[in-house]
Amino acid sequence: MQQQTPPPVQQTNAPPPKKKKRGCCFGCLMVILLLVVFILGFAGYMYYRSLPKKSAVEKEYNSVPDYFEKK
Repeated sequence: MQQQTPPPVQQTNAPPPKKKKRGCCFGCLMVILLLVVFILGFAGYMYYRSLPKKSAVEKEYNSVPDYFEKK
């Protein structure tokens, strides 16, 4: 019968590896990021609404070629 060697002894008083905490900085960053995205989106939407819109008649008038334009 062969004699097996015992596995190496692990240190029992070694602390387990620490995980990086996602503390206040991560949560605050997410809140600030959401606020910035919301504010930029709202500002873009208000700018888009403020642009003058062409009426359907004006769009059609501009699409017709000018045959009778003075040259």
